[in-house]
Amino acid sequence: MLKSYISMVKKMKKKYLSILILLSLTSCNVKEVSNISSNNVYYHFKTIQPYLALTFDDGPNKIQTPKVLDILDKYNAKATFFVIGENVEYQKQYLKLIDKKGHEIGNHFYTHDDINNLSKDEIRKNIIKNNELIYSVVGYYPKIVRPPYGIVSDSLKEVCSELNMSIVLWTDDKDSKDWEFTKESEIINNLTKKVSNGDIFLFHDSNKKFTNTLNAIDIIIPQLQKKGYKWVSVSTLLEK
Repeated sequence: MLKSYISMVKKMKKKYLSILILLSLTSCNVKEVSNISSNNVYYHFKTIQPYLALTFDDGPNKIQTPKVLDILDKYNAKATFFVIGENVEYQKQYLKLIDKKGHEIGNHFYTHDDINNLSKDEIRKNIIKNNELIYSVVGYYPKIVRPPYGIVSDSLKEVCSELNMSIVLWTDDKDSKDWEFTKESEIINNLTKKVSNGDIFLFHDSNKKFTNTLNAIDIIIPQLQKKGYKWVSVSTLLEK
């Protein structure tokens, strides 16, 4: 009787242990899948190295983009350009120029639409259309996307996860607001007031009237370089 009872207990323990192992493995798998499917949204990426990312939206522009590139060349600084497909269509040579000079190209949608007005399928088509266009011009697909107006939705996260693309915005106090024609002195003061490793700066290269952009970066870039910071592409930042 006692032997029978002990045997039964052992069997129950084995069964219970098997269930625990199964549950543990299931839990691990769920967590792993969750990590893979959840898309990261970057506003800042803290690095040990003194790296900063300079980004330009809404281009390319045949007048403004070359001027921005000249300033970057002047200080041997690298940047990331989030381009709009509609602008690339008739200014492909400037996208090639960005790539030739060693800067990164990111996806800013084919059209600059508010994604709150787009379905998930429309968001996907918008991103893919621009990806294909960029690939046809420079020979590679962008790894990063910045939604117009910096609007992030669940649909966008799902689409970017499916496309294996990271969503990159900007550090809150590093928005130049140059498109509002903010004075360069104000931009310089605001963006250099408090800087930390991994900050992502936002400018625009979409309008020849943005002389404030040009004047501001011509001071900000070397000023922060003198403090020991290095300007790198967003992808370089995320890899560190």
